[in-house]
Amino acid sequence: MKFNIMIVDESINVLESFRQLFKDEPCYLFAFDNPLDALKVINTLKWDLVVADQTMQKMDGLEFLERIRFHSPHTMGIIMTGDDEIRANFEVLYAGNDYRFVKKPLDNIEIRQAVKAALSIAKEI
Repeated sequence: MKFNIMIVDESINVLESFRQLFKDEPCYLFAFDNPLDALKVINTLKWDLVVADQTMQKMDGLEFLERIRFHSPHTMGIIMTGDDEIRANFEVLYAGNDYRFVKKPLDNIEIRQAVKAALSIAKEI
């Protein structure tokens, strides 16, 4: 089984890092550098996981994930943030929700673990 993963980050370097990190994994990875472009394709596939940067110019990552969940309620979400205070607040506010939070700059081990955990839940839905 291959999973559909959407990654949204304005940094081309982050998108390329994801492509390299997950190139041998059982997934289709769709990368967007603009959250508005990503929203245009939300109804084209069943999305198992969406990974979004918290700090984007057009809309923040949490708002983006909320919009995704409106159209696709079973989609898992991961927010990437470099701000420890934002991360701590989100983890308190969304405890028990289907969101995960990872610190930027990304640690390959942490992001792999977060993606695998989210996909294991998505597989059961």
